[in-house]
Order: sequence, then C-alpha cells, then structure tokens
Amino acid sequence: MSLAKRLAEVKPKKSGLPCGVSRVLEKLSESDQKALNSVLFDEPRNISNVQLHQVLLDEGYDIAYSSVALHRRNNCRCFIGRDVRKSQSV
Repeated sequence: MSLAKRLAEVKPKKSGLPCGVSRVLEKLSESDQKALNSVLFDEPRNISNVQLHQVLLDEGYDIAYSSVALHRRNNCRCFIGRDVRKSQSV
C-alpha cells in the first residue's frame, strides 16, 4: 500500500477531555473569555506563560503552569486528544 493511500485512510483522533485552561474558560463571562483567548493566541504575545499562570492563580483558579503552556501551543489534550502525544513517532 502506498503512503499516500494509507495517510488518506487515517481517521483523525477526537480531542480528549478539556485541559485546565478550557475548564477555566468555561467558568468565565463572555468578556473574560475573550480577554483570556486574546492573551493566549493573539500576536504579539506581550504576556508570558509565567505571568498568565500567576494571574490565573491570583484570581483563584487552580491551574498548572503546564496547562497554560501546552494550551497556548495547541499541544494539550483539547487539541491532540488525551491518549496521543505529538512527540510520539511511528
């Protein structure tokens, strides 16, 4: 079987459970959701992951630094699934 045919037959994995950032987003008002998403994904990134993590902690959200960093890179379970890691090779 050719690689092209095999790749065409691969079904995308469904994303997994929401990560810590997504759980925070679910609790926020619409304006706070927009503000957080803007900080997470808009360029230029003027607020670092460390700063963003600290703000969320200060606001009372129980969230890990790694959740912020992974979500910001689209590398958390929201985007790649809970049982798949992008770094795994075939």
